[in-house]
Amino acid sequence: MKALMVASFVVAVSVVAEQPRYEPNWTSLRRHEMPEWMDGMKFGIYCHWGPQTIQLTNKDKELDRLQALELWTGEKFDASAWADLFEKAGAQFAGPVAWHGSGLLNWDSEFSDWTTAKKGPKIDIVGELVSEIRKRDMKVLASFHNNYTIWGPVSKSDPTYLDPDKEDSPLYTANEGRRDEKLLEGWYARMAEAADKYKPDMIWVDTSFGGTVGSELQGRSISGRHLPGKGNELRTIPEPYQQQYLAHLFNSAAKDGREVEFIYKSFDIPPGIGMRDIENGSLIGLQYDPWMADINMAHHMEWGTPWFYNPNNPMKDANLLVDLLVDLVSKNGRMLLSIPPLADGTFTEDQVTQLTALGDWLRLNGEAIYDTVPWSYFGEGPTEETNPGHHKHGIWDEKDKYIPKWTKDDIRFTQNGKNLYAIVLGWPGEALSIRTLGHAGKLYPGDIQSISLLGSDEKMEWEQTADTLTVKFPKEKPCDFAYVLKIERN
Repeated sequence: MKALMVASFVVAVSVVAEQPRYEPNWTSLRRHEMPEWMDGMKFGIYCHWGPQTIQLTNKDKELDRLQALELWTGEKFDASAWADLFEKAGAQFAGPVAWHGSGLLNWDSEFSDWTTAKKGPKIDIVGELVSEIRKRDMKVLASFHNNYTIWGPVSKSDPTYLDPDKEDSPLYTANEGRRDEKLLEGWYARMAEAADKYKPDMIWVDTSFGGTVGSELQGRSISGRHLPGKGNELRTIPEPYQQQYLAHLFNSAAKDGREVEFIYKSFDIPPGIGMRDIENGSLIGLQYDPWMADINMAHHMEWGTPWFYNPNNPMKDANLLVDLLVDLVSKNGRMLLSIPPLADGTFTEDQVTQLTALGDWLRLNGEAIYDTVPWSYFGEGPTEETNPGHHKHGIWDEKDKYIPKWTKDDIRFTQNGKNLYAIVLGWPGEALSIRTLGHAGKLYPGDIQSISLLGSDEKMEWEQTADTLTVKFPKEKPCDFAYVLKIERN
């Protein structure tokens, strides 16, 4: 009898253990929590590389996507060299763009012949990069930007192309003009395959998942409020498919003993299930919830698929990249930096120079960035975002004019344990006064134990009054941009 009870207990435990933790509905999916390690992830890198690169760099402006794919050989691609550069730049997480703008997949898929493993460069880009990134003990991110053409080939010049804009297209054979079930099933199969095969730690989806960004940019909605008289079209994956995919993603990770984070744009799904992303822009002020901004290393001087390498779009320099990173982190965010490779799979000399300088800064000052949390104030000074939201650091016809120009008068705060970091975004000269740290504010008299300048061996002289904390700076700069005061508190 006792043996039977034990056996029954084992069977019952086994049945319970096999029950999925997450069901495909928003109430259940909101039980998913951000992994603890995700809070410390502040800087990552990913790369847009594809036939679009060929189109942007080829002198034949009539070259279409299919023709570009045939010309794309990626003959100098080296996943190890890419991962080395990511590591050298100081990234904590990195990964491939897995799917972008067409039916072409950047991994070796059993569901399609339209993959980079079978066409173009004949490379499993996702597989090779994931392997090399993991060797360097970095977290893996995979991104999906498959937009509207999520099924079939890559070019209208191909006879089997399914045009989403034609009413008689096979895409629209059902659902009163919405996507056909075959299309949606193909989307789900590919998305699930990539997650299961490569097991990324983070998955972030572009407009391919929800499409609410288009509604925002077209003035049809604001912060989840639908505006009257503005139209109702929203090209989105239906909620049941969204829910099914997220339940599969979360349950698979839980079964493997892994933690995974899902990152999405705007209000594509209800709040509390994943992390919000802002595309090539930022937000005003300190944010209550952790978030991410994916920032293009290239300036948007010319549109035309700007995330892929375009010789007419110069790269942002390390000084600006550091300022962007510091500002984002101080506001409870993190930066995912897109580095566009050349068609052959290498990076330009300028890209390597700027990323190396960024990595050098992080090696010296990284304790003020990595694994930090925001403070009660994110900063002080005159400069702040003026045009928040998607694309505002690279809007179509504004040529990056809304990117802030931070100065020595701008200070940002982060903290880790007892240590508070004040990061000044320019060399202050002989002394720096920080009004936020006067002892009439958050810090009481005697709260400060010591102050040091990261990278400098000189002893810092400082004085705290009710109105301000004044710190004298040494004559020698410890680095080339953004200077970090480490304030050790009692």
